[in-house]
Amino acid sequence: MITTAEHHEYTNQSSSDPDSLFLVGQDITEFNIAPNNAQYIKHLDLSYNLLEKVEGLQRFVGLRELILDNNMLSSIQLPLLPFLHTLSLNKNRVHDLDKLLDILCNCTPLLEYLSLLGNQVCPNELMHGDEEDYQNYRYSVINRLKYLKFLDSRPVLPAERYAAQNRVKIVQVVKALQEDLCPEDSLDLMMGQDTTPLDKSQDMVQRAGLGNVVISTRVKTVRATSSFQMKICKEGNLRCGIKGLEE
Repeated sequence: MITTAEHHEYTNQSSSDPDSLFLVGQDITEFNIAPNNAQYIKHLDLSYNLLEKVEGLQRFVGLRELILDNNMLSSIQLPLLPFLHTLSLNKNRVHDLDKLLDILCNCTPLLEYLSLLGNQVCPNELMHGDEEDYQNYRYSVINRLKYLKFLDSRPVLPAERYAAQNRVKIVQVVKALQEDLCPEDSLDLMMGQDTTPLDKSQDMVQRAGLGNVVISTRVKTVRATSSFQMKICKEGNLRCGIKGLEE
């Protein structure tokens, strides 16, 4: 049974493909020693092992494809891999999407194919999410990875990328509105002004160039009470959506 990277060089030399290193299903627990020809390897497959972390990739400067499916990875640390276009992390334990995307943005600038199925960061009906959760996850990933062509089991279409970019603008507007509502807007409400957050939100939407965005409140006119003022401060009392994507 292989438990460390000590046997990797021998395995690679015995491979019929000098550009590839396949170490599938060998119960490897550590990968931290690169073979002598690491700089020439384009395809590295470490799937179906027991890896909790992956190290020693610094010498794989020409890597194009990295397969890490069915391991025990909760996070991944990568060196700069300027030519990597495919990364598969299916069925691991990745739980922090923002951290992962930060690493991928910095270390894999040309990434085109990414799969995260079976991780906590990837919602699905069998685990803990629904279609809406999954679509929001896709928007987050697509917006960060500018060259992504395929995510999980679906291609990234131009319309989806456009929607992802708009969604980021919407989130920025909502955050700004929620911050703006406290304290001065809530003070107007407490004074009994017949005002509504819609006035300011619509102005911000126009300035952000989001003509197709609908921002609504649960009440259209406000004669504020202290309880309503607290509700606005806590939740923003706003719902945002893109026409055609959210009703």
